[in-house]
Amino acid sequence: MLEKVKKEIVKYSRLLYERGLVGAAGGNVSMKINNYILITAGGKSLRDVELEDILVLNENIEIIEAKLQKKPSKETVLHISIYQVRNDIDSVIHVHPIYVTGYSVRGKQIPIITASSRLKLKEVPLVGYADPGSSELAALVKNCVKESPGYVNAVALTSHGLIAFAKGLSTCFDITELVEETAKIAFISENLKI
Repeated sequence: MLEKVKKEIVKYSRLLYERGLVGAAGGNVSMKINNYILITAGGKSLRDVELEDILVLNENIEIIEAKLQKKPSKETVLHISIYQVRNDIDSVIHVHPIYVTGYSVRGKQIPIITASSRLKLKEVPLVGYADPGSSELAALVKNCVKESPGYVNAVALTSHGLIAFAKGLSTCFDITELVEETAKIAFISENLKI
């Protein structure tokens, strides 16, 4: 069971990189199975993630299984904080897509202007700034997700990127792509000279 989940995390980690949703060694992907959290290792580019780069943790962030002394992503607490307030999900993706991050640097929510985003996203809240990997960031995200309507499945992080969460990694990936596509279309439409 866990091996199958690891393979899915590897697949989507690489796909996130290939689609330009994250660069360098940024981003992290996790899935929750029963009382276990499987998450990508820290300091590893998603383009190169292998099965041995997926760690198994319990909900107390204790390592149950790790190969080659790898450490979990520094955003592990962030992922767990979302699982704590959304028991209807089992997947979390954190990436740094260019257009989403561009809006977040300006302190702007992504305009929900396309038919698809209105139907599937409805809104993408913007979380205030806190340093990556910090307990402050995890607390801000946890509070935002907890206070948001149940249909919210993505939040933007000021000057940092995007977190998407859903039931199923495929759905989570689709949300990630849709948010970035929406941000890109919004940017283009705002800058068209007519």
